[in-house]
Amino acid sequence: MRPSLSTTGRLSTRPSPVAGVCSEGPLDRKVVIEKSLGCYGYTAEELRDRSCESLSTRLKSLTGVVINEMLAASRLTTVQDGRLALPAPVEEKKTLTRTQKRRELRKRAAARAKEAPKYPDTPIGKLLAHADKRYNECRAKKITEEQYAASLKRAVIKAISEAGGEFFEELSMKILLALYGESVRSNELTAGPDDNGIDGKIVIRDPAGFEELIFFQSKTKLNERAYVSIKVAREFLGVMTAYGATKGILITNSRFHRETKAFAAKTRHLRLIDDSELFALMARSGAGIKTVDGLLHIDDGLFLNCR
Repeated sequence: MRPSLSTTGRLSTRPSPVAGVCSEGPLDRKVVIEKSLGCYGYTAEELRDRSCESLSTRLKSLTGVVINEMLAASRLTTVQDGRLALPAPVEEKKTLTRTQKRRELRKRAAARAKEAPKYPDTPIGKLLAHADKRYNECRAKKITEEQYAASLKRAVIKAISEAGGEFFEELSMKILLALYGESVRSNELTAGPDDNGIDGKIVIRDPAGFEELIFFQSKTKLNERAYVSIKVAREFLGVMTAYGATKGILITNSRFHRETKAFAAKTRHLRLIDDSELFALMARSGAGIKTVDGLLHIDDGLFLNCR
């Protein structure tokens, strides 16, 4: 059916063929108008006349009006080079149930967590990230287990330094409680301004019912080459004697001076734990170091929550 012309000069019938022409892809405005004329049902003879008042000229003018109205109504759009095209189809918005919304939120949260860095950009975070990288390299057989163990030890010792003295005192207590096990009757962290050099107390009872009071002191060193001096050991032994402790344990994430070692060897009541033995005891007790797929791995959660 041919479209007629209304008194207002507009096409009065069916939708313009402009949309059908533009569905072929982006086209110049002139091309769209020319192709649209062929869709109105008129013969080539009828459209041959190009004079001002001819049917062809009037149809072109009206088709241009239709194009402008379609652009205004967003039923037609222009691409970057000015050509005409149909707008991209808009997806119908789905109405989700509460359960579907919760699932969608969980998916988005999981996606954000996956994209977020595993460790924070802090000194401890960087140490943990490096330790985790070496763990994966060991699993992939890129480094030996001996190389990984040495790297893990360095990371753990440095992480203790970064975590601070209070963290180390709590870690020391966890290690000792794990080692003494069921023989522990009571324990107390005593660190503070009036601790007299005692960071913690543990009371243990042997099978015969005898109880012993054990003091420990944790010495955090920022440099693994720094040594714990003999002065520290002498003062600690003096406090033990004054308060009736039967045994004392000095723990450091560094090393002891040779004079300190010689002094401790002369007494039966003082025990020294340096960085190497500390690392071994952490692995043995599971305090600060855990086993993941058969390999030791630093306890990320413990160190990340230290502050």
